[in-house]
Amino acid sequence: MHIPHDPKVMAKSLRQALAERHVDISHSDSLECVARQFGWRDWNTLAAQLDRPVLRLPEDWNVGGTRSDDYEMGFDPAESCAVIRYRVALAEPTLGHASSGFGTLMQNFRAEGFLNKRLELSAQLKASAVTGAGSLWMRVDGEKGRTLAFDNLDGRKSKGPLVGTIGWQDRSIVLDVPPDAQSIHFGFFLRGGGSLWARRFTFTEVDASVEVTDHIIPRRAVPTNLDFAAVA
Repeated sequence: MHIPHDPKVMAKSLRQALAERHVDISHSDSLECVARQFGWRDWNTLAAQLDRPVLRLPEDWNVGGTRSDDYEMGFDPAESCAVIRYRVALAEPTLGHASSGFGTLMQNFRAEGFLNKRLELSAQLKASAVTGAGSLWMRVDGEKGRTLAFDNLDGRKSKGPLVGTIGWQDRSIVLDVPPDAQSIHFGFFLRGGGSLWARRFTFTEVDASVEVTDHIIPRRAVPTNLDFAAVA
């Protein structure tokens, strides 16, 4: 786990600074104070993470997201797959600490070999104590990064993002690749606290009998419920 400063050094400096002000605290008390500064419940839970091996980034995968520094991402040897986990949430942090952004592991590739095709992205996801959402996503871009198709499972009544703690689940996205597409982007993301694992990514060309899941394309032929009478 990445720690921006050495907690043991910080504890020693804190104790020395307080001693200069004629405030004496024990070494163990200074360690507890530093642990709280990092957002951990106590020193023991923080200390358990100091020697934790740093996750290695899988080849050809990139880190992204609005708050990527809040997350640890890479290959999890224990699960033999990729993981995204909120840093503070690794060992039962003090209450109230949760990221308001998200982190993602992603790839992108040229669309030229898939133009005018319908692609299905499939993968398996597993979640532990996810407070926001853990999900698969895929996007097709045109010139200058203009989004032509996109889906992140959001809004689905079933087979949507994972929340809480749940075992391995199959998830899939189906998008059309228009003739003017330039690039295809995909990955999985975690929003909020917890941990999310992903494995078995596959791309398959499907025919017109498989409906697209694109958020951008309107699903209704006409406007409905204009008086708000129908409530979910």
